[in-house]
Amino acid sequence: MREKGFSVREIQEIMGFENPQAVYIEVSSLLSLTNSNSLPFSEDISEDIIPFLDPMIEKLYFDRSDKKTLVHIKFKGKDEIIINNPADLELYLSSGTIKGIVTFQMARNVLKSGGYLVVDEIENHFNKEIVATLIRFFMDTRLNKHGGTLIFSTHYPEILDEYDRNDSIYIMRNRDGITANNLCSLLKRNDIKKSEAYESGLLDRTVPAYEDYLQLKKSLAASL
Repeated sequence: MREKGFSVREIQEIMGFENPQAVYIEVSSLLSLTNSNSLPFSEDISEDIIPFLDPMIEKLYFDRSDKKTLVHIKFKGKDEIIINNPADLELYLSSGTIKGIVTFQMARNVLKSGGYLVVDEIENHFNKEIVATLIRFFMDTRLNKHGGTLIFSTHYPEILDEYDRNDSIYIMRNRDGITANNLCSLLKRNDIKKSEAYESGLLDRTVPAYEDYLQLKKSLAASL
């Protein structure tokens, strides 16, 4: 799941940065898992991640033998299960646990060496506290000593309340094409909860229009 190192010029095209010095930047991406969920082979699944996501899992690891990949999983008080097809792991683990293992493994790598972790729709399969934990790890300077950056999209405005500042948040809209507006240009005050500003319609077109809601309700009532 770890992507290649990108040059600064490539990062410039993605992020709009201006830095002529060519260096190696680690970019880990979860974009391929936005609409699917799988656990890739790994010889190093952190034992600390598993109980955080599912305390009933006693151990989980991959084993390659005779050109086959086996997955060993054991729940507390149960016999060990051996799976010969990693895709079948979703029969035993929740989507949140699978995504969590991948996400936090990648986060650990980015925090360790710096770089970027890109997650589309970060709330998929996660509850709010798991998302908030991931965000706080990147905001903690004791953990994030190398300037690792978490880039994510979300449909859950309450997640934005984790941030004290507005300048690292962009509001995406589809207005004759996709636009991205920095929140600090739309919301001048920091004493307003970002989630309330988003959900109230204060930021313009961030929630369905009331007229559209009434039309949908009328249409639904007529069909019934």
